[in-house]
Amino acid sequence: MGRMVAMLFFILSTGFVLGLVRANIVLHENGYEGVVVVIGEKVPEDPNIIENLKLMFEDGSRVLDEATHHRAHFREVTIVVPSTWTHKEEYMNTSGSGWMKHADVRVDEPHPVHGDAPYTLQLGGCGDPGAYIHLSPGYATAMYHHLQSVYGPPGKVLVHEWSHLRWGVFDEYGEHDTHTPPFYIGEDRQVHVTGCSADIKGWLMTKNGSECHADHSGMPNRQCHFFPAPRNNATASFMNLYFLDSVTMFCDNNTHNSFAPNTHNLQCDGRSVWDVISQHQDFKDNMLNGTLKPWTSSSYRNPPQEKQPHPQVLTPRFQVIQEAALEKPRFVLLLDLSGSMDQYMNQFYQAVVRFVRNLAPTGSLMSVVSFANTSRLDLNFTVVPEDRDDIVASLPKTYTVGGYTAIGGALEFVLQLVEETGIEGKGLMVVLITDGEETIHPKVETKLPAVKRKGIIINTVSFGPNATDCLEFWAKETGGRSYYHSTGSSGSLSSLDALLFDAITKDDDRQIDQLLQVYRMTHNITAGRNHFQVGEVVLDSSLGHETRFTFTETFFPHIPFSISVTLRAPDGQEYDAGSNSRIYHADNTTRTITFNILEAMPGRWEYNIRFRFSTPNEVQVAVTSHPSRKTRQVPIRVKAWMPASNITYPEPALVYAYISQGYSTVLDATVTAVIVPPTEDGPITFSLLDNGVGADTRAKDGIYSAYFTQFSANGRYSLSATVSTSNRTVKLQGYSTDRGEDHLRVPGSSAIRRLSFPEEEKMLSDPRSKFPPDELVPSEDGGRSKDGADDLDRTVNRLQKVEPFTRFTSGGIFKVNNFHPGDQQPPGRVTDLVVSSVYLYDASVTLAWTSPGDDLYTGTASSLELRYHKTMKIHHNFKLGYPVNSSLLTYGDLTPKPAGDLHTIILTIPGETAENLEGRAIFFALRARDESGNSGDLSNIATAYFPYKKYTRNIKEEQKMDAISGLVVLVVLAAIIIIIVAFIASVKFLHVRKRKQRKEQQLVEAGNRYCG
Repeated sequence: MGRMVAMLFFILSTGFVLGLVRANIVLHENGYEGVVVVIGEKVPEDPNIIENLKLMFEDGSRVLDEATHHRAHFREVTIVVPSTWTHKEEYMNTSGSGWMKHADVRVDEPHPVHGDAPYTLQLGGCGDPGAYIHLSPGYATAMYHHLQSVYGPPGKVLVHEWSHLRWGVFDEYGEHDTHTPPFYIGEDRQVHVTGCSADIKGWLMTKNGSECHADHSGMPNRQCHFFPAPRNNATASFMNLYFLDSVTMFCDNNTHNSFAPNTHNLQCDGRSVWDVISQHQDFKDNMLNGTLKPWTSSSYRNPPQEKQPHPQVLTPRFQVIQEAALEKPRFVLLLDLSGSMDQYMNQFYQAVVRFVRNLAPTGSLMSVVSFANTSRLDLNFTVVPEDRDDIVASLPKTYTVGGYTAIGGALEFVLQLVEETGIEGKGLMVVLITDGEETIHPKVETKLPAVKRKGIIINTVSFGPNATDCLEFWAKETGGRSYYHSTGSSGSLSSLDALLFDAITKDDDRQIDQLLQVYRMTHNITAGRNHFQVGEVVLDSSLGHETRFTFTETFFPHIPFSISVTLRAPDGQEYDAGSNSRIYHADNTTRTITFNILEAMPGRWEYNIRFRFSTPNEVQVAVTSHPSRKTRQVPIRVKAWMPASNITYPEPALVYAYISQGYSTVLDATVTAVIVPPTEDGPITFSLLDNGVGADTRAKDGIYSAYFTQFSANGRYSLSATVSTSNRTVKLQGYSTDRGEDHLRVPGSSAIRRLSFPEEEKMLSDPRSKFPPDELVPSEDGGRSKDGADDLDRTVNRLQKVEPFTRFTSGGIFKVNNFHPGDQQPPGRVTDLVVSSVYLYDASVTLAWTSPGDDLYTGTASSLELRYHKTMKIHHNFKLGYPVNSSLLTYGDLTPKPAGDLHTIILTIPGETAENLEGRAIFFALRARDESGNSGDLSNIATAYFPYKKYTRNIKEEQKMDAISGLVVLVVLAAIIIIIVAFIASVKFLHVRKRKQRKEQQLVEAGNRYCG
């Protein structure tokens, strides 16, 4: 057990965590070590949860061993219980807190949409590790009881989710109302179930056991589901119907269904799950062309065992530790004051003072050490008070003339300081800021082992472009993070004080009172222009406590403080230099004006900056705030990161941002990434999108993504992100333990829910793996029944409008090498090619897609190549497809549109009739090309299924019949009108004639009277 504890702490202290990506697990001699399960502090105390977790890993270890051909199982697992639980003798104590950020498996509050369904938060693409597996308290207590019939055996559930977490594979089942539907038509004209393998048999029916209907396209409608037969022979796949007894393996190249339109095929370009897993660092070099290499001891990582290991070997060792109460950060500012800092000293001092005054957490333990040839203690470990004047007074203001850069000596000084003061080393953060290379012994490499043994974390900030390339390595080795501060570019949003704050901030959602960066903006004043700048900051109701508005101008030694600021609250109250000294503070030394608002009201705060001189100047505006003491609402948080820290040009840089409020994701926000290059050029801004296109793996999941391709030089690039609301911004709310099928696409891969059979299996026909589409019953309403509408309404009701807010966050750095000018980036791959409609009697198809760019997803491509084929062969050989040219188009054209624009065309399949096409599928694919001849990757395959005549309407024939019917009606109406007119005329004629006869009769009678 002692070896296990030592191994665990070593892993946690050396594991490199970038953003939310896991990296603290190792697979050693076929056994996973360093697996951490953390129970959240809000989970009610229940010892059964611990016992169920142990059983889950014991069962999962055996399942995993078989699924990986005896190459992997669980060996060591640590379960962390919260400090709020009653202490027991079997719980080991730990002095650390913040374990949740290290968790591979979280047991915590249910997700608003997933509910009790286990899921894995996946933030990247194919092969990228997930963030964590999430189990709700409801599932953790009932996984071996009633929820086992819902989600399957817990050991299998664990292996399914572990595959997402560790190896970055995706689900192979489909879902209604998504781009990965549950059914598709193959080239054999049969309805297939989306999944892997294609051999799983079952029945199509609704949840109440009635027969399936077709929608307007002839496919099974959204009430139709596949019920797999409990007794199947198929052994794959764990990423599909893992709960079946027969499923014990992943799909490999022999069983993989590359044509199924599921998430895994889309994200991994049709590769099998086992092919992706085999290329992971756990097993890399084990496979050759999709099959196992002949075994040699030198060619395998974690080679397969000759036979199944003994059950005792597969049983994990567990330890349960109890987390300490939440602690404040402990950190050392390690400041480089060598001679090369002379040109940066004013900017450097300004930023460090801003950090100490406005961002260092109250109650945290802080020390300041400066170094050049030797090291100096400027501030011994001190609890940061509300009033920071004494700490600011201790900060170094000048560099060492002619001083060298003894970084190794500075770390040795810190080690001695920790030893002498008795400060706990584990978790202590050293924030190293330097602008150069090591120039004096001892070197860091000689001190790094001692730093790691102490559990000290080194976070590094490269001040300018010339800092040593070793900074990122030192951070990675100790579990820290790296940042880059540009000293030359104008308007850099990644200001040094923000980086320092990010470097000492623990990524722990439990810290509800943690300070948040709300807003950052740089304003420039140019000589001869208006001498004022205005702006506004949106403060939402979850924040407001101890809010600071800070305005800092660029320091020029011979120019006096030149700005004045007026701040206006949402209710119209104004603050300026005449305000109470507890609110307004001006620091001439650092050229900073600060407004401290104890309880700031939510709403729009406006500021007006005035300049006394016309000298070009730059003002940095920063707003920070603590969560509101009134609402006690969990605030919206933003995390930005890049999965790769080293980029070899022309490889693009992937940029992500995740926006959430607790476990609720925030959708349709406006996210802007800011990249500061190593040159003196200004920052580059671009949008991060959550549209499921390009870099973004899924639409509407709260993860905003983009590729960055605008490189200008080798060196370090820094990332930051700003977030604000749009008029469509919403968040997920509420959850149901019986969510059925009406869930949104959330940032995770959820365990599939096993549907209950609506009737006894013996009453059903023989199960099948494919179904003739003409057996489906036509649906007059197009497949949208009242039940379906109700499901959709329940989904929409889970979306809650988000009040306006703004956020700012730093995202670390990445390094670029091998840069050279020229167009090396191909156009992007289209991943959302879709057949939006087909018309059987016209043999026409409507296609739509989001336009790629010239360089991946920026700019405009030069040309598009669209082809179709009657078989899936187009997937493997694009040139086999028939080209689509303008003569086939009845709407739109193939002229490329700017990246991100929707492109829609209607085309006619030549030489085809309704009789030839009904019940058949046509497959489409396209790719873009740029002016340099670079071709983008082939798009996803879009299928146009032409339904049988009984499922569709012949609009033209109906219109023709309607026209004939209309003409007949007109003729009949005309005849009727003529008859009516004739009748009226005859009646009138007879009436006139009769009147005339009466008149004549009267005249005769009158004459007779006269003669008599």
